[in-house]
Amino acid sequence: MKTMQHQPSFQVSANMKPLKLILPQTWIELSNRQLVFVSRLWMAGYPESEFLVKAFMMLTGLKLVIDTPHRPVAPAPSLPIAPSPLRYSHPSIKKPFLIDTDLLSELCEKCRFLLTPDEVHPVKRIGFARARHFRLYNATFEEYLMTENYYFAYTETKKEEHLDNLIACLYRKPWQRWNAGKIQARAKAFSKIDPAIKNAVFMGYVGFRSYVPKRCKSLFSVKGTASGRPFNPREYINGMIHTLSNGDITIKDKLLSRPCWDALDELEQRALEHQSISNHKS
Repeated sequence: MKTMQHQPSFQVSANMKPLKLILPQTWIELSNRQLVFVSRLWMAGYPESEFLVKAFMMLTGLKLVIDTPHRPVAPAPSLPIAPSPLRYSHPSIKKPFLIDTDLLSELCEKCRFLLTPDEVHPVKRIGFARARHFRLYNATFEEYLMTENYYFAYTETKKEEHLDNLIACLYRKPWQRWNAGKIQARAKAFSKIDPAIKNAVFMGYVGFRSYVPKRCKSLFSVKGTASGRPFNPREYINGMIHTLSNGDITIKDKLLSRPCWDALDELEQRALEHQSISNHKS
């Protein structure tokens, strides 16, 4: 089901109809093409104002008109040449038009949400490989944990091999079954894809990670460790497995094959119970 999009309009001149612009209001409304474009903007490292202008123009279909008029007669050296006002075009209006600079700047602010990654529908396919659900509703607990492992590895080292492994966890061909032992071998197929697509996948997973604490508030309410030691991803992952298995290693395989959210919801329930006991004692 498609989400309704915001349609701001404004009068560009006295004798022209209002310009209708369709603009996503959230990450979840971005199309795959728009997501990859935003990914390129992030990778380019543009200043904030330039990022917002480029994003706004691409998402709305607004284009800058480059005029190539005949060369005029050169003015006297003492007279400066006034810059020509910028003109724009849009599919909804036949002729180029002017937009007030302050108005354009104000409209570009509507893209500010793109400066903070959030939940987004992932790139649907990479070759024949299809994406898992953007909230991992169709993933196992093991798929989630392995993706987390490569997420931490990539954010810490920025090595492309870890990003390729992360993508291999989230994408697979329809006829392929989940196999943790083949992730690194399958990751080679993603090593040469467009870097903007790779980054879009990563941004999508960052968006997923922003949702998990909203649903599992108690599970992710404690930040850091009691001892003050640096965060250890391996301890974090093994801790979840140990909590669910109650230390029984014989059920580990069965545990890892559980649906992702079945396991996370149980961890959340246990965190709530632990929190309740701690509050009662205090």
